Amino acid sequence: MSTKVISVLCEGPHDVSFLIKLIRVIGFKMCEGTKLKDFPSPMNHFLVTEATKANIEELKLSEINHALLPSGVLKNKEETIFFFLYALGGDSRKDKREKILTTLMDSIPRAGEYTEQLVDTETSLAYFLDADEKGITTRLVELTEEIQTVLSSKEPSISTNGDVISFNGLQIGGYVFAREGENLGRLEDIMLPMMKQNNEKIFDDAEKYIDAHLDSKRVKKGNFKKDKATIGIAGQLQRSGTSNNVIINHSDYITKDKIENHNRCKEIITFFKQFT
Repeated sequence: MSTKVISVLCEGPHDVSFLIKLIRVIGFKMCEGTKLKDFPSPMNHFLVTEATKANIEELKLSEINHALLPSGVLKNKEETIFFFLYALGGDSRKDKREKILTTLMDSIPRAGEYTEQLVDTETSLAYFLDADEKGITTRLVELTEEIQTVLSSKEPSISTNGDVISFNGLQIGGYVFAREGENLGRLEDIMLPMMKQNNEKIFDDAEKYIDAHLDSKRVKKGNFKKDKATIGIAGQLQRSGTSNNVIINHSDYITKDKIENHNRCKEIITFFKQFT
């Protein structure tokens, strides 16, 4: 039986935490205690290289986090399908996305070549981006252009949200987060209403607290998102002192039932199932 390896490229840790919840709903579990060398090819070689590519004694602390290592890995019961999820630091990190795509393409044997490590491995790459104010269509056009530039080919084209295509042995797909029934928005526009459902008073009071105490003069570099602040405040009731990605992953504000009955979540799960 072949092994399937799906690399999932996300903008940030909130995306990773949210997607982990969805992947767990379809029967996958977190990989805990697995050594880098024991992951399936080509990921084991990629991860070991990233972890050891430089003399760590010579690195600055700020440079250590620049290694392309996944934030989370999940596997199915049979250990034949693996999801590697990356938080790359925003949609502007085209350089990191390009490096992963190039590395995966380089690991796939060309016609007439034989690579023992990948004889029984199927490799896939899934992109996740926010629509923001650009819209789903524009994001997909930008993503397609980015992929075509790296691959020096006009063939791979992601024209529909949730499309999965095949190019020279690599499956490539893209999904853009947007508000329910709309073309604009971000992950939080999907996530916050889900978290608020059946917890309205908690989240309403969290928003009232923000409205009462927010001082724009004290916001550093204009870096304030009310929806993220609301999630953080409500989440402290269950996971005090933790970050939003921990709250998203481990609080009970996003339940299995909510995921299975949410249109956007069902779209994403359908998207993931195309790779499995």
